[in-house]
Amino acid sequence: MEWADEALDALEQADIELVAYLPDTKLMPLIDAAEDRDRFETVLVTREEEGVGVVAGAWLGGKRGALLCQSSGLANTFNAIASLAIPARIPFLTITTRRGDLGEFNLAQVPAGYGMPGLLDELGVRNHCIDDLEHVDDRVRMAAETAFATETPYAVLLESTVTGYKEENQ
Repeated sequence: MEWADEALDALEQADIELVAYLPDTKLMPLIDAAEDRDRFETVLVTREEEGVGVVAGAWLGGKRGALLCQSSGLANTFNAIASLAIPARIPFLTITTRRGDLGEFNLAQVPAGYGMPGLLDELGVRNHCIDDLEHVDDRVRMAAETAFATETPYAVLLESTVTGYKEENQ
């Protein structure tokens, strides 16, 4: 089973119904699979902070939501998370491809991607890096369960060792 199928199964087990996303090459297997399953309502957003608003609206409407984006985009959500999700106790899960570490060739991806766990810690958002395929299903499910049980956002960071990476010359 592919990592994306395992992650999507975990989202189903956590009763997530809405998936907001920005297109991302590494996340496309997960996005495509979510769009193919009737269980999920998928919402294409134009900016990551808009995705926070979409999953917040889902929660207020009685649905659980997840946001899919890459780490540089997750950094764009910090104001929405800090001024909306955290104080209003709006839970959601974000599944984020982590850039800026192993296999990274784009220097612009390094500050937010490499530093993302620490940045999330400073913001007060619990997070977990998944660096091997063996733990995708249970870690995504556990993160989602934690988010909704505690009514707080939770970020899962998928390392390039899970999603693969693009070499500079490709």
